[in-house]
Amino acid sequence: MNTFFSETLIDLRKTAGFSTAYRFYHDNGGKPVLTFSYRKYLLFEQGEALPSPEVLRRLSLALKLIPQSPAAGKLAAAWLKTLAGEEAYAAVFEPFVLVKASEGMTPLHRAMGKILKRHPVSVAEALVLLSSYDHYRAFLFLENEASPLSPAAFGKILGLKERDAAKILLDFAKAGLVKKNKGGAYVCELSNEVLELPRAEILPPGLNDKMREYQAKMMASGKLAWRRMKTLRADAVELAAFYPLLSLNMSAASAYEIDEKTKNSAVFAIESRVVKLFDF
Repeated sequence: MNTFFSETLIDLRKTAGFSTAYRFYHDNGGKPVLTFSYRKYLLFEQGEALPSPEVLRRLSLALKLIPQSPAAGKLAAAWLKTLAGEEAYAAVFEPFVLVKASEGMTPLHRAMGKILKRHPVSVAEALVLLSSYDHYRAFLFLENEASPLSPAAFGKILGLKERDAAKILLDFAKAGLVKKNKGGAYVCELSNEVLELPRAEILPPGLNDKMREYQAKMMASGKLAWRRMKTLRADAVELAAFYPLLSLNMSAASAYEIDEKTKNSAVFAIESRVVKLFDF
């Protein structure tokens, strides 16, 4: 039995890059992380059950929805409409529920969002690639390299001892992040996909902080290629509608990725952030 909520949930799950309910549930850590069983999740998608408000929050995080964004509002409104019924929702709640109809996306951005091939990184995979700074740096390199590499060649590029490089590649292979061919070289088959890590709240405590440390260290080691900053006065809730556009622009940078080394090729880090300076 389809409901407003079940249809919205399935649509947002697919948009997030999870092709099946099974992938969505288990890649997000299963019951230990989501706090409910796989059977219960299937009931949500089948329209046979509604999550509690706290479980709804966990679902929103697992779907990588930006707080106060149109997509997050769409999920919450669908939940409330299913709970109250369409007639009661329209008469009692709809006048007070703010759901932005527009996500601030141009037709071009919406088209890019459909074309980009997303690969949600599972919680288990995130634990491996964030296990050390070298693991994280190595994975960011591998996701941009389509050619098979031996541990020796891999270590030389990243400035690692062959033994350490081999250990990292083996860890990645065990997690299914890379594959080893008959010649002993490793290849990452995800190099043509946009990899998206779980939200901080879904990851084990402290892991997101560790990733931020790795990112800061890596950014500090590089050379600034371009920068632009904009300050503006805006309503925090209204500005949140701009975040999905920023996120999509970050993913769209993948259009400039190349598979082979050129005269001017390098690995670039592109960062996007919004900082609240003070109330005004």
